[in-house]
Amino acid sequence: MKKFLKWLGIAVLAILLVLVIAVLVLVNKTNGMAKKTYDVSLPKFAAANDSAALVRGAVIANSLCGGCHGGDFAGTEFFKDDATGSIPAPNITSGGRTKNYTDADWLRIIRYGVKPDKHGAMIMPSKEMGTMSNEDIAALVGYLKTIPASNKTWPDPEFTLLSKVLAGAGLFGDLYHAEIIDLQDATTKTAPEPGPTVAYGAYTVGFHGCKSCHGDNLNGKKTPDPISPPGANITKGGNFGKWSLEQFKNTLRTGTTPEGKAMDVKFMPWAPMGLMTDMELEAIYNYLQSMPALPDDETVTKWNEKHQ
Repeated sequence: MKKFLKWLGIAVLAILLVLVIAVLVLVNKTNGMAKKTYDVSLPKFAAANDSAALVRGAVIANSLCGGCHGGDFAGTEFFKDDATGSIPAPNITSGGRTKNYTDADWLRIIRYGVKPDKHGAMIMPSKEMGTMSNEDIAALVGYLKTIPASNKTWPDPEFTLLSKVLAGAGLFGDLYHAEIIDLQDATTKTAPEPGPTVAYGAYTVGFHGCKSCHGDNLNGKKTPDPISPPGANITKGGNFGKWSLEQFKNTLRTGTTPEGKAMDVKFMPWAPMGLMTDMELEAIYNYLQSMPALPDDETVTKWNEKHQ
């Protein structure tokens, strides 16, 4: 019996040692991602400041950036959870973290997810935002430079030990989009002719990152975020297939679906998206209507079964 207990103790210690080593490796990996630097090949770029560009830039900024950085762009708490930590969205007015940004710096972080100091920008959706045309990015940057300065400050992101382990294991997805973007792609990106077309809808869905929550096939997806419900099926196979254009626009401007469901803006940024123009929303609607009707993704089905 003593011999058995001795070997059992050795086995338990060995398992604990392996777990400690695994934790240290994963934490070190997470810390290493924050310290890593990236070199980017930037195309020629200058912010636009003519009246038409500023109008366009305002629409993009309010419907895209405001969801994380706030309606005044002075930052938000964004994500906070006792078990995993906090990730504020910084102040991006001329009085905040971006106050010394050049046009090139703005392009680098929007299109490539890399800060001026060459470190990656955490949870900056550059993979999606980087699909914007050079012209639209120029309009966006031009508008952001006109926003009144705020001196609001936010602490640096703070991860718990648990979250560092989970992040190192890849369970939070791609925290740094600089890791998955071609940083040497300096080509000029263009957009389809603006209009309520399927092509322009696909373009708008792309840079607004709809597929990051609703899945590549738009029939739903569970994001790595541990507290978020899965993105809904927005093909014609889901409730969206029953909506008219006016119901679709009303949903994004009121936060309530035709079925009477109130959407949580923490998980579905309906309020900023509702600030898009009627033409953009119609283009998105037409694009979604053009997609095949698909059943809910398995992750959506399992979530609904568990939470109904």
